[in-house]
Amino acid sequence: MKKCNLAAVVFLAMITFRAAADHVPSDPLGPVAAQARFAASIDLGDFDPYMEILGRLEGDDPEPGYRSLTLGAYYRAHRNLKLGAFYRLQAGALHDDDWIWLAPGWGWRDTAERYENVFILDASPRFLFDFLPGRDWVFMAKSRIFYNTDNGHLTVMVRPGLTRFIFTGRDPFLNLSAAWAFYIPVNFGELPLYEHAPYLSLLYHTKGIVKLELTAAYRNLIWTTSKDVKASADPGYTARTGSWLVGVGLILNLETE
Repeated sequence: MKKCNLAAVVFLAMITFRAAADHVPSDPLGPVAAQARFAASIDLGDFDPYMEILGRLEGDDPEPGYRSLTLGAYYRAHRNLKLGAFYRLQAGALHDDDWIWLAPGWGWRDTAERYENVFILDASPRFLFDFLPGRDWVFMAKSRIFYNTDNGHLTVMVRPGLTRFIFTGRDPFLNLSAAWAFYIPVNFGELPLYEHAPYLSLLYHTKGIVKLELTAAYRNLIWTTSKDVKASADPGYTARTGSWLVGVGLILNLETE
């Protein structure tokens, strides 16, 4: 009798564990994602209009995942500070509440054709670290506030980074950068951080207005309990996923002079 009771307890525990695991989000991005972006800016002195088009291939789907168009401008408020304001139209973004009950089973909502409107404020203070070897190092603590009008999410991003500028004569040749981005949810989620990503970047200056970019980052995402899970009898969760993001970029810097 005792053996039967023990077997029943083990069986029920296995069922409970499996049920609990079923409602926890799976990794939606896969181990490696690829990104390409095109950016252009016009130097009008203290005022620089800016445009960016970006797209990613994520997960097992060969179709593009996240895409965005960003329009706005930077304003040089001080020799060490640029301020910016931007509008972004994006599609394919995933949020905590996109982990849904599909009847049967749990899965990610298809957001490929869901377009969202995001407003961005930017502050980019930078300082020359000429005490470092080579004397051509710049530290920047880029900070951004994102407001998504479609779901009301307010996010703060802080990205400290260090860049080494390499010149040939007086002309810029390469920028080598290392940075770490932290994304802080202000009015959503269950934790004080939902994403952080260390990354490296190489920017090559051609003889003209064109710059070529190569980046590599490791995105650490933290998913917390979605609305569908909260409405069910399943317990809450914190699911952590990680993926490499490799990117290329084409950047144009136009000057009016």
